Amino acid sequence: MPGYPAATNSVSLRWLYMISRVSDFFEFIGRAGLLARAIVYGLVSSLLLASAIAPGTQDDGYSPGDTFQRLETETGGQIVLIMICAGLIQYALWRVMQCVFDTSDEGNDASGILARIGMLMSGISYMAVGIAAGLVLLGSNSGDGGGTTETAAQFLLDQSFGRFLVLALGASVLVIGGIQTWRGFSRKWADSLYTPEDNAWICRAISFAISGRGLLILLIGAFILWAGIEGQAEEARGMSSTLGWLRQQPFGLWLYVSSALAIAGYGVYSLYQTVYLKIDFELSDLPRFARKTLA
Repeated sequence: MPGYPAATNSVSLRWLYMISRVSDFFEFIGRAGLLARAIVYGLVSSLLLASAIAPGTQDDGYSPGDTFQRLETETGGQIVLIMICAGLIQYALWRVMQCVFDTSDEGNDASGILARIGMLMSGISYMAVGIAAGLVLLGSNSGDGGGTTETAAQFLLDQSFGRFLVLALGASVLVIGGIQTWRGFSRKWADSLYTPEDNAWICRAISFAISGRGLLILLIGAFILWAGIEGQAEEARGMSSTLGWLRQQPFGLWLYVSSALAIAGYGVYSLYQTVYLKIDFELSDLPRFARKTLA
């Protein structure tokens, strides 16, 4: 059939063009989302550090919702909130796409599936934060304090085998926290970046930030696990109430400030990712039916 090769080439060219556009879109939403994440971590850490420095303050910790409410009252704050809301929702979609298409080549073995589940959970959590920013714009009270985690734990406890569900959630968060801590100490995070050789001090700061955030996630997982053991949802704590708990411990102010610095460093890491993250969307990342069509 004389016309068959030409038709095939035409279809292939159209698919290749589509893949290039999808790749550009994938990279755009990833970098825009990372920038929004950097802004959120920067704002939260600045409020945490301000509360630690200000004399006589004993704040229980700031959540993204608290930060959004304060930002909304500032000049130009609503515009920034719109950008944060859009960016975080884009980031959430990007993380879900990473999970579904396995763009990081994690694979389908146990460790790969666990990594991809972590991407999915990350996407869901950042989608919730993006929605919180949107709710503030709509005039809704979205300050979550430590209540979001407690509410989720209570919902699970109300189900059949509720304690086991909370225990499973706590164990999952512990695993994620452990992986994040290990990534920081081992500098495994650098594998996904085009890291300039002359930025060694930034790399050390990022390792501290990722490990510190991982330790905070470990604490959150431990609180959720304890809530499952006790069958009491109020034992579960989110990030802000965990920071408040740390501040009440011996040397609490130093723990609180160290945590705030780790959160600030994670914002720097997010900003660093915005510029240097390796983002590749290849043919092999497309769903199987699309690859067959292209072939």
